[in-house]
Amino acid sequence: MPEEKQAGDERLIRAIDKGMGSRIHVRLSRFHDRDYLDIRNFYEADDGEWKPTRKGIAIPVELYTDLVSALEEAGQLIKDLPPAKKEEG
Repeated sequence: MPEEKQAGDERLIRAIDKGMGSRIHVRLSRFHDRDYLDIRNFYEADDGEWKPTRKGIAIPVELYTDLVSALEEAGQLIKDLPPAKKEEG
């Protein structure tokens, strides 16, 4: 995987591969002197560079604890989900 380019006020924490030229970037970024946790879909352009889409969310870092708590609650519910059915056809 090629080295990621990052702006001065951006730090890539993790890239999660979704397959088919798509992945999720989890980044810390700064915008107008505020820090954000940015979770965004990226796509691989024809030149091999990863570019952001409009699909994503920038969460003020002050809300990080609330976000983690909500994700932990979701994790408990996910454990209880029945297995997904495969589509026939």
